[in-house]
Amino acid sequence: MVRNAEARDIPRIAEIIIFGKRVAYRDIFQNDAVSFQELQVVSLAGHYNKNHKLLEQMLVYDDGIVKGVINRQRRADAIEICEFYVEPFFLGQGIGTQLLDKTVQEARQQGKFSIYLWVIAENQKAREFYEAHGFSASGKTAVIEGTDKLDMHYEMLVG
Repeated sequence: MVRNAEARDIPRIAEIIIFGKRVAYRDIFQNDAVSFQELQVVSLAGHYNKNHKLLEQMLVYDDGIVKGVINRQRRADAIEICEFYVEPFFLGQGIGTQLLDKTVQEARQQGKFSIYLWVIAENQKAREFYEAHGFSASGKTAVIEGTDKLDMHYEMLVG
């Protein structure tokens, strides 16, 4: 079931985001100091615990265990997906699809024109997921600060 995130979800949200980032980005950035020193579950959980307002735009997939999270920001005519991770142990079970479907449903209900996100060009698995779910590369790109890696803008029209 997809539902709004709650304070009680913070430990799992932090685990999912940190482990999701490590799995998705370690091979791309090859920076163990970031992956295992900067990216810490406890510090991210503490950040959310200090500011529960951050949970207001977040959905979780919860079937008795929180297994996925999507963090969105509402813009004037669009929704930006800022973070979107499924617990690596549960990939391929339709959890990401359900989180994304709920986001699309909300965007339509709110009269938004599109949903967009940025994805690292080398993150082929994520790009294939987004493309399979109706997103396409807009042609906009940006170099990720402090790296030589390219971020790609993906968008889905929903209006």
